[in-house]
Amino acid sequence: MKNFILVLSALIITTCVSYAQKLEFNIGGMKDTTIYMAKYLGPKLYYADTAYSKNGKVVFDGSKHPRGLYAVITPGTRFFEFIVDGENVVMNASDVNDLVGTMKVVKSENNKVFYDYILFMTAQKRASAKLEAEYKSADENRKKEIRDEMNKISERIKEKQQKIYENNKDKFIGLMVMMSMDPTLPEPPKDENGVITDSNYVYNYYVKHYWDGVDFKDASIVRTPVYHNKLDKFFSERGILQIPDTITKWAKWMIDQMDYTDQENQVFQYTVHHITQKYEASKIMGMDRVFVFMADNYYCGLNNKAYWMKEENSKKLCERAAKIRNTMIGEKAPMLILPDTTEENWINSYMIDADYTILYFWDPNCGHCKKTTPKIQHLYEEKFKERNIEVYAVGKATGSDFEAWKKYIRENNLTFINVGLTKNVYDQAMEDPRPLLQKTTIQSLNYTDTYDIYSTPRIFILDKNKVIKFKQLSISQLEEIIDKLTGHEDDPKLYPPESDEDEDEDDGHGEH
Repeated sequence: MKNFILVLSALIITTCVSYAQKLEFNIGGMKDTTIYMAKYLGPKLYYADTAYSKNGKVVFDGSKHPRGLYAVITPGTRFFEFIVDGENVVMNASDVNDLVGTMKVVKSENNKVFYDYILFMTAQKRASAKLEAEYKSADENRKKEIRDEMNKISERIKEKQQKIYENNKDKFIGLMVMMSMDPTLPEPPKDENGVITDSNYVYNYYVKHYWDGVDFKDASIVRTPVYHNKLDKFFSERGILQIPDTITKWAKWMIDQMDYTDQENQVFQYTVHHITQKYEASKIMGMDRVFVFMADNYYCGLNNKAYWMKEENSKKLCERAAKIRNTMIGEKAPMLILPDTTEENWINSYMIDADYTILYFWDPNCGHCKKTTPKIQHLYEEKFKERNIEVYAVGKATGSDFEAWKKYIRENNLTFINVGLTKNVYDQAMEDPRPLLQKTTIQSLNYTDTYDIYSTPRIFILDKNKVIKFKQLSISQLEEIIDKLTGHEDDPKLYPPESDEDEDEDDGHGEH
């Protein structure tokens, strides 16, 4: 009898669990057809399940799907979102052409709160948009009123979010709303005269408390776009300071809290991939140091924890990091020893006695280079030379480019240092490089790899000790930085920022 009761109890529990995860949707006006269920991973939807609708009714087995935000995709790629969180879901939409607007949640506490929140946020966004449109043509008194009304909308949103979180801490809707909230910022400390005593207090508080309440071991946090948005905001100018050392510090702090051994938990994978990709593709000078940090700590050698990457892709990423490592800002520039146009004089970049050295890589057949190179010569004549600033220009001079290189230098009267991997040197290096190594280096013969010159033109600024201070500069940036470094910040500019637009029109960069 006792065993029978135990078996019966287990059967009841199993039945309840199965029933409790039925996902039923009734959609008015929908034809009998195949319906797809999609799951979120970050901001993107991926296939999760398939079912067939009959008389507008479609049912999925929720027990197969972990906690998270999902979507039902109807014909015509219309879709609506819903939450899976271990509970029975019944939702009815009366119009297939207005799924969200006509949606009624019959069962599911998560989704009742979720759809109430959607309607609330939609109303606030409409009110904000109306005020923003009015603001453009309003007088000053009305603008002040509009700003006050906008602040009230922000406060209503914060109050709504806080209430949802407080009442639903154990539910996925509570987790999603909590992650979408920023910390409430305190007033900075002030002395008896009302003067702020710590100008960094609010920033430090914001960063320290930004991730409060987020469990990085909870796999469900990546099954919604909210974590992606929060992560992307944190690693931007709206979050932490965009300084490589600050970024790597906080990246490590976050990732150290994640379990990289649990391959079913995608938080580690998602976070590492997102930060790595973001800073590999960054156009901000110096951010490649973050990419190298991520490669060294999570992808390469003994630190390789990227179980999701194919070996050949990991190898490419690590090779890319190795190239970038040579030319990171703050590192000593690799030495170059290359011949001038006579092929008799070999000039060592380290032997240049200048307060600053501009390394310039160019191609005589590159359209962009043809616009940039004369400007560098102009700056050299008018500003750089008299300030003890030298230009060490490495031209593409192999094969048919050799004569074009010499001709361009001659016709444009380039008076700064011009060197290149000339045709004869290249041919000799391909046959037997050993004799050349008595006067140069492998780094110099492979300068395109050494300096990661995948396109031209490329501009670097080195200090007196040949340490890289700036790189990937436009002409206007080069002039502005050199003027500032040499105490001529207020001097008239030969090439203001708008002059760069002419160069951007030509995307014919020389490829190496």
